[in-house]
Amino acid sequence: MDASLTASRNVQSNTKQQLALVPVIDLLSPGSAGAIADACRSHGFFKAVNHGMAVGITETLEAEAMAFFALPRGDKINSSFGFTKPLGYGCGNIGTNGDVGSLEYLIVSDTDNSTPTMPIALCHAMDAYMTIVQEVAGRVLELMAEGLGMEDTNVFRGMVHRDGSDELLRLNHYPPSRRLEEAPGTGFGEHTDPQLMSLLRSNSVSGLQIALPDGTWLPVAPDTESVFVNVGDAMQVLTNGRYRSVRHRVVAEPGTGEADVLSRLSTIYFGGPAPAERIVPVAGLMGALEVSEYMSFTWEEYKSAAYKTKLGACRLEPFLLKELGAEETTATSS
Repeated sequence: MDASLTASRNVQSNTKQQLALVPVIDLLSPGSAGAIADACRSHGFFKAVNHGMAVGITETLEAEAMAFFALPRGDKINSSFGFTKPLGYGCGNIGTNGDVGSLEYLIVSDTDNSTPTMPIALCHAMDAYMTIVQEVAGRVLELMAEGLGMEDTNVFRGMVHRDGSDELLRLNHYPPSRRLEEAPGTGFGEHTDPQLMSLLRSNSVSGLQIALPDGTWLPVAPDTESVFVNVGDAMQVLTNGRYRSVRHRVVAEPGTGEADVLSRLSTIYFGGPAPAERIVPVAGLMGALEVSEYMSFTWEEYKSAAYKTKLGACRLEPFLLKELGAEETTATSS
């Protein structure tokens, strides 16, 4: 066999093996920024260790969340009275476009001024968790910018951590299945996150999967001591495609019998900008002859469009300039 062909195949094989592993990044390592940039390009996803989140705070939130989801459904629904939609408690339905999943959830916003009647202990636990997760997310956003060689490493963090930014905390609870012969089902259907990034932690129950560039699904083993970072659609636009928004899903695994009573609980922080923030490739990142791959839009415009689509839709596709005709491109940029 030709030596160059053998070498090429070996490179392809090694690349596939690397992609089949979830990148693990030590946030305290001197090379963390570069490693994060590589992971955001290849997977749009990575596992962060040495993140600095206090174990006690995360365990308290998990305990209070499980206690909340164990309440009668009527009590959980009543606790959402006073929330501004789509915040609050939900079950089964994901959005308003017919998507469903085997889960129940609670969504809260750091800037929402509503007065729900949720258990006080749960409110305190979410407040404490939001404080520490915002700090970790901010550090990750700085490293994302540093890994791109940007002079202003606060550019992404500044979008997310300013007054009026769109930061959400979502608790997803996936009740266990006790049916012996049930095939894996949809816990949460495949999708990308619209925001700049999301930061996820879960209990010890599996189910999360990410899509690799070739379309295959890679199961992500749970790790209660680590957090997982997703690149979102807005970040893909801000980096002009350098970082890719990752498609992911949660598979509802069948139970193994009456003794199988564990349920998956995941906590997801979403870092989005203020509604009027314009989402365009960052000027300091663009090369001299580089053109934007995307139309200019505000976060409010994108979020509104995204939430009108089915969960699995490619939400960025309508905003790709290469999909427009010459006249439309000219009109858009005028």
